[in-house]
Amino acid sequence: MAILVALDEKSKRTERVVNFSIEEAKLRKEKLFFVHSLFGGERTEQKEIDAGEELLEWAEETAKKAGVDCETRLLVRGKEAAEDIVEFANEIKASMIVIGVRKRRPTGKVLFGSVAQDVILNASQPVICIK
Repeated sequence: MAILVALDEKSKRTERVVNFSIEEAKLRKEKLFFVHSLFGGERTEQKEIDAGEELLEWAEETAKKAGVDCETRLLVRGKEAAEDIVEFANEIKASMIVIGVRKRRPTGKVLFGSVAQDVILNASQPVICIK
């Protein structure tokens, strides 16, 4: 089994997500899959790809320093992030998904959507949200 860890950008919240995931992987004796999803094509710039790769490298280094087995995946499959995360979790038969959440006003969620909210509503695995 594996734990899917969805990452969006380097921040204090992301550090908490990675650190929580590492501790959870140790407790469960499971592998981590760090993922970052981008739509691709004309909707994605090279600097976004570079930033995603850098983020995944940092997460991998952090996990390996802690002695946790992990893999990274930059998902550029022409899908919205939530759909991509849920599908990939199913592909690897993840035992759970760990994702960071931001505090938003209800209007912000309606106008801009929420990846975490869509993952929570559509995943078949338990979803742990870290703020």
